[in-house]
Amino acid sequence: MEETKKSSLLKCTMNYGAMLGLALIIYSLLLWMLDMTSSTGLGLVSYVIMIAGIVLATKTYRDQELGGFISYGRALGVGTLTSVFAGVISAFFTYLLYTFIDPGLMEKVYLMMEEAYYEAGMSDSQIEMTMDMAKRFTNPVMMAVFGVFGSAFFGFLFSLITSIFLKKEGDPFESDAV
Repeated sequence: MEETKKSSLLKCTMNYGAMLGLALIIYSLLLWMLDMTSSTGLGLVSYVIMIAGIVLATKTYRDQELGGFISYGRALGVGTLTSVFAGVISAFFTYLLYTFIDPGLMEKVYLMMEEAYYEAGMSDSQIEMTMDMAKRFTNPVMMAVFGVFGSAFFGFLFSLITSIFLKKEGDPFESDAV
């Protein structure tokens, strides 16, 4: 019985993780095609998409696999696992985007960073040193790796909150009639 619950948990989180990952990829492609990848405000929309995916996965798992009941901890696990699977898929896309689809996009990121450092009043030598360090950590591979960890982290944070509203504790075999 426990093995069946684990396989249904993985199946649900993988399916919804894939759907969430694809939704995030489509949104990223839209931003890229409109040349708005650097917009912070529009970047926040991806968090809304992520929250929606977490809620949908948790609700589906609760209602279809657990008979309408789910503990806070299990809801937290469903949301976090869904985010991890979505993060792996979107990280793969991030790598493809920066390596093959638009290799020049990385240079745009570096120019924006350098411009922000000038506006912050940093000296030329500080900017040069900071950019050297930044280039070590902002290559397509590192961005993909950080993307998976970032997705897991934010998925966990969002799941901490959504699980409060989605949990429904109780014994599914207990009847209301006394």
